Amino acid sequence: MGATTFPRVGGHPAFDLVDTVHWRLDDARAIDTLPDFGAVLEWCTEIGLIADPGIVRATPRTAAAEHAAIIALREAVYEAVFEDSPDAVALIAREHVDALRRSSLERGDDRWQWHPPADVTGPRAAIALLAHDLLTSDLRAARQCGDDACGWVYLDTSPRHNRIWCTAAGCGNRNRVKRHHARSRV
Repeated sequence: MGATTFPRVGGHPAFDLVDTVHWRLDDARAIDTLPDFGAVLEWCTEIGLIADPGIVRATPRTAAAEHAAIIALREAVYEAVFEDSPDAVALIAREHVDALRRSSLERGDDRWQWHPPADVTGPRAAIALLAHDLLTSDLRAARQCGDDACGWVYLDTSPRHNRIWCTAAGCGNRNRVKRHHARSRV
């Protein structure tokens, strides 16, 4: 498998989508790693939502509209889970119903699966299905990184359900070092 470009620490692809915003809680440092529709296609390909991004053809205007709709879905996932926003939940519900309307239900080896359309709306439909899947699952393990600026989200599947950081090597280490330096200066 090739190198990954996007973080995969969320424990669910919908949380991995939310985590495409780095430093979410610090406006001065925030980085959106999905700045355009091309980046969305890269993300969808990397996590396996679409097999061939080359089949998705779009005019610049259509691509921009789909990009905006996908970013709205991403933010709705965050707001629905971490801010209990009824508007965000309603957006996800509308997108989910629309995704089902445009998708086909096909039998695989052992089960039926929804297959989003193989057009410019396919990535949004696939993401809407993921968002609905997350929202209708058990969210008691949903957490946000304990770093003041990070904002990455994840499902805490640790044995004691006491995970604080998005990654131990990233935010966990940086915050442990910061605390150590603060104690050393006293």
